[in-house]
Amino acid sequence: MEILGWLLIPLAATLLGLAWLSWRSRDRKPADAEQGMEDMARFRQAMERPLPPLHRPTAPDQDSDDSHPARGRGPAS
Repeated sequence: MEILGWLLIPLAATLLGLAWLSWRSRDRKPADAEQGMEDMARFRQAMERPLPPLHRPTAPDQDSDDSHPARGRGPAS
């Protein structure tokens, strides 16, 4: 009988995990329709805005030594 107690622990953990998973994955509805529509409008406006320009550092001058491994241009090993 003692072994049944040890087998119930993983079973209970699995059932609790499934209950938590079903609770976390439920559909969430906005508190009221007006708030949901305002949130959707804000999201749409944010998605329509262009992204700021990407500032990348300029490429360093080309060295005559092409075997530097950090640059990835060295001989294949």
